[in-house]
Amino acid sequence: MMPLSSAKRIIEKITRLNNNNNNINTLIWHGGEPLLWGIENYRAIFENTEIYKDRTLFKHSIQTNLSLINDEYIELFKQYDVRIGFSLDGPKNINDKYRKRIDGSGSYDTIIRNFYKCRDAGLNVGAIIVASSVLKNRIPELYRFICEHKLNFKFNPLFLAGEATNCQTLSLTPLEYAQMSNELFDLWFFDKEHHIKESTFEDIASAFLTENKITKGCMFSRNCQDNFLAISPHGDVFPCGRFCDTDTTYSYGNINVEPLEIILNRKKESAQYKRAEFIAQSGCKDCSFFDICHGGCLHDGYLNGGNFETKTFLCGAYKIIFSHIRDRVQEYLAPHYNAN
Repeated sequence: MMPLSSAKRIIEKITRLNNNNNNINTLIWHGGEPLLWGIENYRAIFENTEIYKDRTLFKHSIQTNLSLINDEYIELFKQYDVRIGFSLDGPKNINDKYRKRIDGSGSYDTIIRNFYKCRDAGLNVGAIIVASSVLKNRIPELYRFICEHKLNFKFNPLFLAGEATNCQTLSLTPLEYAQMSNELFDLWFFDKEHHIKESTFEDIASAFLTENKITKGCMFSRNCQDNFLAISPHGDVFPCGRFCDTDTTYSYGNINVEPLEIILNRKKESAQYKRAEFIAQSGCKDCSFFDICHGGCLHDGYLNGGNFETKTFLCGAYKIIFSHIRDRVQEYLAPHYNAN
């Protein structure tokens, strides 16, 4: 795990780089289970970021399995307005098929109990639901569960990377993912009662409502590295957290031994960073969805081709999803246009 001294050094270097311009920097605390770092470390680092609040602003998010959440953590996270993300794949009979505790028992009861503790305390909390074979033909059941618990969520495809490479039986084809995503989108889009938030659906639908088709997340941004970086526990700087599972081949440098300015300048000369330029000049630029997708996720492209000149392996799925969402948005808007 990252030493507290390294975390403080990162905060200091980000502040120095921002040069008193009051940028907002979001720190996403991630890992196998980030709460293992310990509440005293979090208390110390949150206090540390407050030292610099007149020079630069820090916001905090954490991606956790919720197993270690307790009242003390909740009070600390409320004090510093920490956003919480967690993984939950649906009702107990679905989630517990593969999301198990170390003793082999299911994790659902712990997750749902601690989810309610966090939300009832006023914390901003949402789930990542992984689209896997477990959810085939069960999307209506999943959405009923989401509505029952008023669960804001993000629907992510299963990525065969890291430990997930051992989960081949859970994977979906791109077509299966697209079909499941579109079914879930329709249930969400036409639901006038529950007002559930799904960030990817909102992002894509919003892009079809504006001329400036800019998406907010990393997956479809023109160059995710303009806004995101990942720092491993050892201080190695990577394009994103999904590269932290590899060796240091794709590291831009180590923040413990070099100034952040040098690391960021080196980043701009890397094949990872220049991927955006290559994709823009490739066949992708002729796609009607290029201004939304930009070739998709950098790491997906790397998994697809073993290089940084390849678009996402989910290209076919995204075309189906984008077409579907575009058509639904246009159908919704048509009566308003006709009335005018």
